[in-house]
Amino acid sequence: MIYFAGKVTDKWRTFMKKQINRARMFFDEAEKGVTELSSASRWPVWASLLLYRQILDEIEANDYNNFTRRAYVNKTKKLLALPFAYTRSIIGPSRMPSSAPKA
Repeated sequence: MIYFAGKVTDKWRTFMKKQINRARMFFDEAEKGVTELSSASRWPVWASLLLYRQILDEIEANDYNNFTRRAYVNKTKKLLALPFAYTRSIIGPSRMPSSAPKA
């Protein structure tokens, strides 16, 4: 069992970097299946993928401190991600960059 006592240490940062890389790998893999979904389901799934990726970015920006700092996507970034997700749901992943625009 890994025990970190709620403190951000180099060991914690290394652990979180690996977990974030692993999550991004799963998100990349999930992208491949989005095109197989019904057209009505694609937009919310793309939006979720984009927003959860941005949460990972926020964890990194917080220096991996998810003990005392909340990693979240603010309303502006969410609103900017929605049209991008909608466009991805219509034209597919091969013709667009993989990340949403930054606010």
